[in-house]
Amino acid sequence: MKKLIIFVVALFFLNNCGYTPIYSSSDNNFYIKEISTKNKSKLNSKFENLVKRFSNQDSKNIINLEISSNKQIDIISKDTKGDPAVFNMTISITIKILEKNKIENFSESFSYNNNSNKFSLKQYEKEIENTLINKIVEKTKIYISEI
Repeated sequence: MKKLIIFVVALFFLNNCGYTPIYSSSDNNFYIKEISTKNKSKLNSKFENLVKRFSNQDSKNIINLEISSNKQIDIISKDTKGDPAVFNMTISITIKILEKNKIENFSESFSYNNNSNKFSLKQYEKEIENTLINKIVEKTKIYISEI
């Protein structure tokens, strides 16, 4: 009986905790009608798919974007043999809001160690790329919401 009372009380508190989804598109005050790209790339496609998730079709604030992206991997340091030891990945996305003629550049970077297993290294680089794009999409969402 005591466990049942504790369960009911815990359920009551958890049910009324005020949880709201962070990435809910209904809170956004913009609708992205079209995204044009200067170059066809996987980065542009990933960015386009993610940013359209935040678009609220019921909004009267209709936006058309033009984007271009760039990914660069630099060698930060080398080991004693001269092989790369640490890399730095930088992703930059330039966004032009056509209606307002505003241009903004978003950039994120991350440093990581080399791996002797090249397959694992490529998989890790894909994870880093996705994380950096997600950060840029979040910054873009905030930027467009403030306009």
